[in-house]
Amino acid sequence: MPDKIIDGKELSRKFLQKIKEQARELDSKPGLAAVLIGDDPSSHLYVKLKRYACDECEINFHKYVFEDNQTDEDIINCIEFLNKDPETTGVIVQLPLPEKYNTEKIIAALDYRKDIDGFHPKNQESMKKCDYKIMPPLPLAIIELVNSTKEIIENKNIVVLCNHKLFGDPFNCHWAKNNTVNILTLEDLGWKKKVAQADILIVAIGCVQLITSDMIKQDAIIIDVGINQLGDIVVGDVDFGGVLKKAKFITPVPGGVGPMTIAMLLQNLIELKKINRT
Repeated sequence: MPDKIIDGKELSRKFLQKIKEQARELDSKPGLAAVLIGDDPSSHLYVKLKRYACDECEINFHKYVFEDNQTDEDIINCIEFLNKDPETTGVIVQLPLPEKYNTEKIIAALDYRKDIDGFHPKNQESMKKCDYKIMPPLPLAIIELVNSTKEIIENKNIVVLCNHKLFGDPFNCHWAKNNTVNILTLEDLGWKKKVAQADILIVAIGCVQLITSDMIKQDAIIIDVGINQLGDIVVGDVDFGGVLKKAKFITPVPGGVGPMTIAMLLQNLIELKKINRT
């Protein structure tokens, strides 16, 4: 059974070691800036984990914290400073923002060349056209987790079950040439039938244990992106215990997609440093 579990923590450690080596080879240290707004505990935790990863890789990290009584303009002024700052290679705006803020306006204020998450409209449009320089960290993490299984990803039926079809663009770009890629939401008729046919199933809904053993194909690869609080524990969108016996490979929650996403964020930072020569 342990051989079926894709260990995101261990895989991320290997990537972080490579990233550290790459960072040391650069002419100057890359710098990551995190803009954090409000007091959401999860957002503060995610930023803290990103800071730890930067420390491990000897990458400069700066956090800009705003109380939720500050304005959109206050935040945009900070972003405009970071856009011009030569020591800032990449910028993240930790989402979700408190409801009072105009998320689209704030994200659009980023210099798209420093947008490490790929949320800027220009970067999203480039992703849709498969004309991108860096892939957003989350889909990149998912692809690397699938690659770690050493399976040959050709002639596979790949299903991405998500809340917004925009999430699926990177997978179309990466896999659609040699595979069938279906991007689905729960509003799509027949989504369960397509899930049952998936050789690779990626689930990013935010619904406690939505996917059960009877819903998946024998020997499918299951990537669980969901993070849900169930009492005192965190669980995914997949019933891990039930699906484990039937799947060929599966990511756990926690310890699967999350650690790898942070590693890929820093991999993107290295790439931006090389591309933009900052």
